[in-house]
Amino acid sequence: MRHFWYGTAAGCAFVVVSLIARAADSVPTLPELAQDRLVLLLPGPLFSLLLDRLLYLGKPLLFAALLLAEVAAGGLAGLAIGRWGRPAAAAAALWLLTGFVLLPLVDRGVFAGSAEVALVLLLGLAAYALTYTLFAGLPLSLAALFGPAQETRQAEAETPEARAAAQIDRRRLLAGGTLGLATVLLTRRAIGRLPELPPRGGGGSALAAGGGDASAGGADEAFSGLPPPVTPVDRFYIVSKNLLDPVSNGKSWRLHVGGMVERPLTLGYGEITALPAVTQDRTLECISNETGGDLISNGVWTAARLADVLQRAGVQPGAAAITFSSADKYTSALPLAQAQDPSTLLAYQLDGAPLPHKHGYPVRVLAAGLYGMKNPKWLTRIDLVAAEQPGFWQQQGWDEQGIIQTMAQINTPVDGAKLAAGTVQLAGIAFAGARGIARVEVSSDGGVSWADARLLPSLGPNTWTFWQNAWQPAGSGAFTLSVRATDGSGTEQPARRTDPFPAGATGYHQIRVRVGG
Repeated sequence: MRHFWYGTAAGCAFVVVSLIARAADSVPTLPELAQDRLVLLLPGPLFSLLLDRLLYLGKPLLFAALLLAEVAAGGLAGLAIGRWGRPAAAAAALWLLTGFVLLPLVDRGVFAGSAEVALVLLLGLAAYALTYTLFAGLPLSLAALFGPAQETRQAEAETPEARAAAQIDRRRLLAGGTLGLATVLLTRRAIGRLPELPPRGGGGSALAAGGGDASAGGADEAFSGLPPPVTPVDRFYIVSKNLLDPVSNGKSWRLHVGGMVERPLTLGYGEITALPAVTQDRTLECISNETGGDLISNGVWTAARLADVLQRAGVQPGAAAITFSSADKYTSALPLAQAQDPSTLLAYQLDGAPLPHKHGYPVRVLAAGLYGMKNPKWLTRIDLVAAEQPGFWQQQGWDEQGIIQTMAQINTPVDGAKLAAGTVQLAGIAFAGARGIARVEVSSDGGVSWADARLLPSLGPNTWTFWQNAWQPAGSGAFTLSVRATDGSGTEQPARRTDPFPAGATGYHQIRVRVGG
């Protein structure tokens, strides 16, 4: 069993090397290289369920689990080395197996098509072989690295050799603990600052951020449960497919425009920001947002119109769609008509500052009325094509169009609240994408009767709408409060409750409260 622990310590050395390379030169780790295949293997409903249950901890936990699996695999390799020997030969075999078999199996190609990946893997496995050799008590020689792994510790007790062996064991324990601690610290650094878990139940990460600042959007100060009209950047919801999101350099970043165009373009960040700019409020919602969920936020975006870029490139006859590619290999698509609509933007600022890296710096897409998955971040390429092609999430079964479902939710009071007798102030948000909100109604009797809520002025045609209602309970006791919205086209939101997969959640948001007593 001791060879398993030697291999585990050596596995920590491998992880340390890979994380140092990730921090120093952004060389992707093996979990990152395998992430797309792992995500696509998850059924869409399961992914949506995990996202709702784990929230922002999902990806850090998965990344840490995969690194732990690497360490455990090192332990298993240690068992094999202990039996058959030759640590360096085993490391070389693992290098070849990873580069020529495992990475192609996850659609990354031989060594992920990167000399840097091949080199870091080689260095990591060399560190593995060296660490195993040291922990197994072998002399540092080519014979030890390539020959059988036999320990030099003597079995006799109460001898100078035995005492020396005990001292070696203490050193092994100290060295193994140091490697383990380094692995934990580097993993924590790679993951970055873990975001706070948003409160559940009618609040949400974006919705609880504002405290009592709802008056900024025209709401009465008494409605302190409403979010701020513009979500603070550090509380704006974040969802992506990546374990670790890409970090782009604005100076070297380029946007390539090709496919069925008259003049292929390569634009730098300065050329995008030099185009005629528009500044608009836009609300983004994740398609995985459950009824009454947290994955929705509103921001002020500064952007160029995608139509201006397409006009410069010139659209060839026969082009019918546009595909987007991102630095993280994410793909998405839009019909050409929607791409040419003035409401489709290439955003480069959020709330008056350059996009944060986690929100798509340098440039991301904003398409009105569509869920976040149709608004790719870290944009690097635009191609005009003859037919729309399935994007990353569509390959997993999510809806191709991604049109936002009409929703309304109660933000105050919260679910389970105990309320004093008398008039109760209800308030919340409603959203229907580009269709806008025409009406919000609330019910306290299971939908038998409905009362109109007062709508506050929206910040723009593509933003959420705040609503308020003064509810007079019929007496003391338990009540179930429901809310529903009607969009700007006159279509009432569906009453039937459905899960987010595959086209976004539907159904009325409900909370339970107790009045008096």
